[in-house]
Amino acid sequence: MELEPTPPRSPLADLARNLGAGLRALLLWKAAPALRAGAAAWIALELLSLALDFGFDFASAGPDGRFMADALAGKLFHLPWLMLAVWAAARLAGRPEAWLRGVVGMAALWIWLSLLWNALALLPAEVWAELGDAVTLVWWAPAAWGLIASAVLLGEVFDAKPARRLGMLAIVGLCYLLPTAMLGTQMPLWVATQTDDDDAETARWQAARSEALIYRQPLLLTEAIARVEPGEAGRPELFLLAIAGHGAQDVFLREVDKVERLFAERFGTGGRSIVLANNPATVLDRPLATVSAMEASLRALGERMNREEDVLFVFLTSHGAEDHRFDLSLWPWELEQLTPQRLGALLDAAGIRHRVILVSACYSGGFVGPLAGPDTLVMSAARADRSSHGCSHEADWTFFGRAFFDEALRETPSFTEAFARARAAVGTREAAEGLEPSEPQIAVGEAIKARLDAMVADWPRTLQAQQGGDALRPADAATASSPCSAARC
Repeated sequence: MELEPTPPRSPLADLARNLGAGLRALLLWKAAPALRAGAAAWIALELLSLALDFGFDFASAGPDGRFMADALAGKLFHLPWLMLAVWAAARLAGRPEAWLRGVVGMAALWIWLSLLWNALALLPAEVWAELGDAVTLVWWAPAAWGLIASAVLLGEVFDAKPARRLGMLAIVGLCYLLPTAMLGTQMPLWVATQTDDDDAETARWQAARSEALIYRQPLLLTEAIARVEPGEAGRPELFLLAIAGHGAQDVFLREVDKVERLFAERFGTGGRSIVLANNPATVLDRPLATVSAMEASLRALGERMNREEDVLFVFLTSHGAEDHRFDLSLWPWELEQLTPQRLGALLDAAGIRHRVILVSACYSGGFVGPLAGPDTLVMSAARADRSSHGCSHEADWTFFGRAFFDEALRETPSFTEAFARARAAVGTREAAEGLEPSEPQIAVGEAIKARLDAMVADWPRTLQAQQGGDALRPADAATASSPCSAARC
């Protein structure tokens, strides 16, 4: 009897079956019987993988962009390693004739893992920020699961013994996962067209990596130090060192600029202040905020202060880390990070006895304990294990900076009273916006408290003599405070 010819298989049907088998492999279900092997089936899977990568790149960059043909090499980099890994696994199991079936199965499985990775990459930055230390674990979890699923799948395809399946786990890890992981982040297939804003941002950072910075910075620091005037004997005075640490966000630069002006007006620090800032817009006009620049500045301030009667106010604003490192950064330079112990050592070496230190950063409460002492007032914008808020690029102030400097200190010359007011104001705002409380911290030494109380009582007379006008009187209602709107500032 003559048999009817078998109708040809549909490529789309094969693709659908292989994708289903790949999903089953991802879930560690029996997948081998569903596979449709063949060169055409493998090519279809690889083309689909490229199309999906392009789609995610397009969704991320937007329609105004261009195709990057150079990125194809990176997208296809995995192919020889995939073939090598499956070939080694097939040889280990004694089934070299089933090599192509194993390749198709692996390609189908890793399409699903690629989808998962691309979906993770599209998550908003806020989601990743909330993950904290778990970011690395979440990002590499699909790779670890894929390694296990690959070994299970290949063991099934090649009908390998249990001991040899463990060997396949090592083969996939060394011959496939490790080389592709070492490639790192791949160039996207679709990138957004550069806009005028992008051009401006590129130009903004150009000065930060220019040769002129290398020669200009020593002169800028020397000039800033030379402008510091010595204190007047018999009259306790306030000196200021303000540090804007993180160069990629303008809010920190705005804060130190405003604090410098406020202290000159309210506390007479004009001629007795140094401001160090990391920002691409000011690298040729202002000294950088580095540990070395801080050391030179503190040494000069210590020499010009009357150390038995004057007080130094150190204001630091930047990002902070959970290990209590204060961020000093300016691309492309690698700068030493500031720790509480390093700051204390610099102040001690400069011979500065009477200190007021305010650290505005996440986890800045970690500075309070190491720097506290009888002659020191230490304040932080957050608890040692909490984030502070409001450090967006567009903001004029961080939450705590606005509450302490722009609101409370315009109403009272007392730093401790201003802290109490700022802490309450920040807590109210965080509750209104549904944010985790930052819980600012303070430690007041007995000796510095008495000294500051005496200075507060004497500052009106001192500033009247310096400025010839009313000083430290309550601000007019229109300027006494600058409350934030409901939006973050």
